[in-house]
Amino acid sequence: MSAATRHFAIAVCVCLIAGNVALGAPLDERDWILMTSDNFRVHSVLGEQRTTELLRHLEVMHSTFAVTDGTSTYDSNVPTIILIVDKHDDYTAIGAPDNSMGFFISDLRENAILVEDSNDARGVEVMLHEYVHFLSLQSGRIRYPRWYEEGRAEYLSASRLRQNVLEYGLPVERRLVSLRFGSWLPLETVLELTDPSTLDEEQIDLFYGQSWLLVHYLSSQPDAEISLPAGTKQYSVLVGRGMNRSDAFEQAFDQDIAELEAMLLKYFLDGSFNSKKIPADTALPGFAPQVRELPVAEVRLALARMALRFKNFDGAETWFTAVLSDPESRAQGEAGLGRILGIRGDIEGARARFDKAIHLMAWDFDIWMDYAQFWAQRVSVTADFKTRERYALRLVDALENALTIKEATPELNSLMGFAYLAMDKDIYEAIDYLEAAADEAPFDQASRLLLANAYLLVGDNSRAIDMAESVLSLEHGPSNVTVAAQGLITKARQAD
Repeated sequence: MSAATRHFAIAVCVCLIAGNVALGAPLDERDWILMTSDNFRVHSVLGEQRTTELLRHLEVMHSTFAVTDGTSTYDSNVPTIILIVDKHDDYTAIGAPDNSMGFFISDLRENAILVEDSNDARGVEVMLHEYVHFLSLQSGRIRYPRWYEEGRAEYLSASRLRQNVLEYGLPVERRLVSLRFGSWLPLETVLELTDPSTLDEEQIDLFYGQSWLLVHYLSSQPDAEISLPAGTKQYSVLVGRGMNRSDAFEQAFDQDIAELEAMLLKYFLDGSFNSKKIPADTALPGFAPQVRELPVAEVRLALARMALRFKNFDGAETWFTAVLSDPESRAQGEAGLGRILGIRGDIEGARARFDKAIHLMAWDFDIWMDYAQFWAQRVSVTADFKTRERYALRLVDALENALTIKEATPELNSLMGFAYLAMDKDIYEAIDYLEAAADEAPFDQASRLLLANAYLLVGDNSRAIDMAESVLSLEHGPSNVTVAAQGLITKARQAD
């Protein structure tokens, strides 16, 4: 080989190697682990050491702040799924918004937390931030204002562990930087905002920074342990009655907005930001997480399901399709593709996929629930009563098959109540199912709206009004939900 040829070959090899390093292995082909502790189960692309560090901190937070019956989050009727990646490109490829580093999604099937632990994102703070959203969800029938929800998540997640102490409320450097150099949003804007995605990137940083500052300030007051819970509860009631958010804030927290704006600036410039300490079992003597490597098919299913939660149908379809070649995972892949085809309106294609899934694994509870969701969607978009009744019967059949495998979950109870209401019969049985769903998942608005409607159908107008008003106390922004709830209240009062 000549010197020139040799140099060319070396250059090509270097380029190929560099290209491989830059591109890296596809997300689903990287080394994934499943780590399980007493309360959490984590799918992670991080190494065992880093995943253990994050999980340990999470368990300390859970033992300190959570109100639990002793059931692990992954064994509950609405399990919590956690997935961690280490690159922002992978995080967004799954479907998460580009301007975030962690995301919490909840429905009647499960809670899902997606976390980025990269050079730009501190995985511990990101995961704890999203976990605080889970705690807020578990707290019952209070929908916190968005500024409090995000500010409290920042406030509690900025923490560190010391011997038998969890210290939280530490200064958040990136929030201090945005507050130091940005043009602050009017406080009224912060209080009124329900959807930060309507802001540009700089404004989003300021919203989070000012929300953190406001929660930190309110938490620093001498009576904060009493005034903050009481204020958020009163706020929820006032907004549910139709009062605008700024007036509700002033009344609930006994604060004048203009005066508070000045106090917050003073609090920021003073820069004390005293943290709080709480006794915690930081040693976690029983902390011995179990670890196993995940096969590619299992990774692809986890990624597909997470992508589906973000409505990233193309990504989910790619990963569901990829598992069809794996005999053990093919049934779940077929069911996943059935869900996507149903959402896209390909009814016959969806039914064919579900038929294959059930033929392969008729004993799988989640496949029957996926099939039930498919029929529920058909019921919800069908105007003809006879056709809707036929679809509702198929929905009930899928749910009854699921019940032969596992006890009822909030999702199953809610769908069963919906099916009976759609058929306009067995209304009292529908009420039983919907009451069970509402009791187990008090945060779910759909079940409570259906229950209010069922009460109205049987002439129990007082309970219909109470249930619809409980929906309004949790739903703070104008939406289809609030319109439906207000319509039910009007109908019930007219009936009375």
